[in-house]
Amino acid sequence: MTNDMRLNELLIDGKQVPAADGRSFIVLDPSDGTAIAQVALGGKADVDQAVAAARTAFTSPEWAGMRAADRGRILYRIAETIRYQGERLARLESQDVGKPLRQAQNDVEAAARYFEFYAGVADKLGGSTVPLGPGLLDYTVREPIGVSGQIIPFNYPLQNTARGSAPALAAGCTVVLKPSPEAPLTPLEIGRIALECGLPPGVLNVVPGDGETGAALAGHPDIDQVTFTGSVATGIKVAQAAAANVVPSVTELGGKSPVVVFADADFDAAVGAVAASAFGNAGQTCSAGTRLLLQRGAEEFLDKLVAHADSLSVGPGLSDPDVGPLVAARQRDRVLGYLELAREEGAVARAGGGAPTEPELADGYYVRPTVLTGLDNQARCAREEIFGP
Repeated sequence: MTNDMRLNELLIDGKQVPAADGRSFIVLDPSDGTAIAQVALGGKADVDQAVAAARTAFTSPEWAGMRAADRGRILYRIAETIRYQGERLARLESQDVGKPLRQAQNDVEAAARYFEFYAGVADKLGGSTVPLGPGLLDYTVREPIGVSGQIIPFNYPLQNTARGSAPALAAGCTVVLKPSPEAPLTPLEIGRIALECGLPPGVLNVVPGDGETGAALAGHPDIDQVTFTGSVATGIKVAQAAAANVVPSVTELGGKSPVVVFADADFDAAVGAVAASAFGNAGQTCSAGTRLLLQRGAEEFLDKLVAHADSLSVGPGLSDPDVGPLVAARQRDRVLGYLELAREEGAVARAGGGAPTEPELADGYYVRPTVLTGLDNQARCAREEIFGP
């Protein structure tokens, strides 16, 4: 880190502010481990401030009194601005997360489409009437739930920021967003873009932080709803914290998604689809198809998949390889630990099986695209989410 590295501050109540206790952290480029940014580390006091700002904004005439159609217009402007700044955002996402540039470009488009879609929904969230008979009027009204606390992971920060905040804003809610400390840069950028596009102060607050920050948000007594994407273990804690305040929670948790290939499949077409699912974003996708089930007679498919995995290029995200680095050293070490466990369980690495040996990749957090065989469905590596390629 250089002494003049600009501090990326928290975004609270429409202002960029340092953390209340002055803490910050360094964001590393996973391709080589170099420092690329310094970011304020939000804590409990910052969560309190952000929730208070969101609560005030929720009831303010500037937001609560805004017509739904006007909320939609702001969301349309956000979508257009994301597209206009798309190349810059994609490069930032690629460098921050490590994903290949073309995958980051796809994430930019997906984020823009989320805002675009919910912009159109904003003025169509109507209630209904129920015909009970003469002299009786029965009707329903849809109202925003209030302050939404949103905790997002490191693997798709652009998409997850848009997917969570766009529908909440369309409904008239306000948001406190906590990005992962391993990928906070594009969520902060979306927050700044939203302000530039006319979103009132306090409606969208962005507080990067660690597990303690997330716990403070999930258990905060003045939020009305919590969303979380991440591991099962943490999701349980988030749901319990929300339940203690009788607050609804929505969790998207990990899994071990199976892919089934039958003997009569088009193997060439299937190889591309299976590889994209398992190796895209270096396998850091909750729906990655990393458990492959082959029908007897489909052994040729496995040979083709192994050859394809061996042919994939590995390198820095900005060079747009087939597979980029994992997001952090601890994530790489976790995946390498699973590969060691797989060998102990009797697995054979038909492709990959460890870190690349090229000297130019030695400082990054890489794992080669790997195909393991020889495991049954009781093996831990066949049942647990590895979150790697």
